Amino acid sequence: MRLSRSIRNRFVIATVALVAVGIAALLVLSFYLGDQTRSRLRDETLEAELDQATASIAKNPAAQLSQSRTLRIYRAESAGLPTEFVRLTPGSHPAVPVGPHVYHVVIRETPVGRLYATFEVTEREQLEAANRRVVASCGVLILFVVALCSVWLARSLLSPIDELAGRLEQISPEDRSVRLGESFRGSELAPIARSVDQFLERLDGFVQREQSFTEAASHELRSPLAVLQGATEILAEQSREQPALARTVERIRRATRDMADFTHTLLLLAREPKSITNPAEQCDVSEIATRVIDEQRSIASAKPVTIRCECFTPLPVSAPASLVKIVFSNLLRNALSATENGLISCRSVGRTIELHDSGGGIPEGAIDKVFERNFSLRPGGHGLGLHLTKRICDHFGWSIALESTATGTVARVTF
Repeated sequence: MRLSRSIRNRFVIATVALVAVGIAALLVLSFYLGDQTRSRLRDETLEAELDQATASIAKNPAAQLSQSRTLRIYRAESAGLPTEFVRLTPGSHPAVPVGPHVYHVVIRETPVGRLYATFEVTEREQLEAANRRVVASCGVLILFVVALCSVWLARSLLSPIDELAGRLEQISPEDRSVRLGESFRGSELAPIARSVDQFLERLDGFVQREQSFTEAASHELRSPLAVLQGATEILAEQSREQPALARTVERIRRATRDMADFTHTLLLLAREPKSITNPAEQCDVSEIATRVIDEQRSIASAKPVTIRCECFTPLPVSAPASLVKIVFSNLLRNALSATENGLISCRSVGRTIELHDSGGGIPEGAIDKVFERNFSLRPGGHGLGLHLTKRICDHFGWSIALESTATGTVARVTF
């Protein structure tokens, strides 16, 4: 059984266990010493009675011996001597049962014969047993009180840790200026709070550098992309009478547009999710999926691959259309890359879009790695497409999953 890793639970368990061991040791020691003391006192009393009986018999063989309710002296030939005593050897016997009664017996060989000194301890044994039960009950009660006190003490001692944990949970990604060191100055948690502050400062620097780089890169790429888009528009107008050139210009236009969308995506992903999500900015996922499939059909025309779209139900989401397009473009490009011939189908099921391909599938050991950065199953692949797709889905709280067999792969995105 795995022990709890909670400091509070460990403290309570250790405290209760320590007190329980102490109480048990104290009770055992007290019971043992009490039994030894009482047994020694009884032995001394019975030895004194035997000395007196020996002296009386030596003076008068017919002398009457002590025969009280609790204390009795027997000679070996006495008619009322219980058989349980006869079988005993000389010495002290603290607890000898005779029917419902219990006796402390001391037997001695004397010049006048064997003598038996007995002391009935039945009531005392019962009283001592009752006392033991009372003491044990008190011990259990003490353990219960100790457990309650240890829980309260643990809560009091660990309250600064709970406070620190609560403060950490309340730190918002939008407000990275929060620092904890001042709040825990003079506390044992001050080193931890300072370490957290140092980590937050390093993290802030990293986030700021990443956002600055992404924004700068996106901004610097927009100008040349705008120039390219303008140039391709002019080329498209000039190449209308030349089909071969027009197809080339169209591929350039499509690549330029995808590059612009990708740059826009990098800029959006550099922001917090709340700053991206605008309830007023909605798009239809089914419409975007249909448009992406229509655009990719020209690429698939070089292969014996049929692309079928069955996304007929509108699926509105609050997200930029460019990001939704990148998600489906990456998934469809991967499906086209994996399928040499056969069918690729896309359909909507509730708020889920499913993309089926008839390719060779994903190896079992790689299915859990396809969303990792720089992981690719294609020679020369960079492993960024699905990684970016997963980042976009995580950014908006969408779920994406892949199921693969030897006959194909199914990609599911739930909005």
